[in-house]
Amino acid sequence: MKRHEKKKSLRNYLTRNRGFTLVEVLVAILILAVGVLAVSRLTVMGVRASTLMNRRMYARDVLNRYHEQLIGLPATDSILRYRGSADLSDTVNPDYDVYETTAGGSYRVVWNIADSAIVVLPDTRFKTVRLQVIWPQSQRPLVSDLIKRY
Repeated sequence: MKRHEKKKSLRNYLTRNRGFTLVEVLVAILILAVGVLAVSRLTVMGVRASTLMNRRMYARDVLNRYHEQLIGLPATDSILRYRGSADLSDTVNPDYDVYETTAGGSYRVVWNIADSAIVVLPDTRFKTVRLQVIWPQSQRPLVSDLIKRY
């Protein structure tokens, strides 16, 4: 190809392709909007998951504190007395009910006591304590069982 022809074809190319058409701009904006929408939904989901994990972390801390306190008590302590709850998982009428407020929110700590750790074969040498930590918007409480020996 001659030099004169190269200049002419380059000039034709530049005059034909001066910019974007309106349709191309609208398609690019639409693609960008869909991408931004997807990222914003992921951000919202991440914040929700982070909040839930934060609440569970504080609930676990509360559960651990009460668990450690009850471990240190003798089995004959008045806090470890059976008060007539229906079963170990009873949260409506528990043996003990405490409200705890931390930096992570408000938590309800309940525990029930049974005089036997073995359901099939009653054994009065043991007490079973079931701790539960409940907070608003929780799907299920955190639960921990503790077996104390007389």
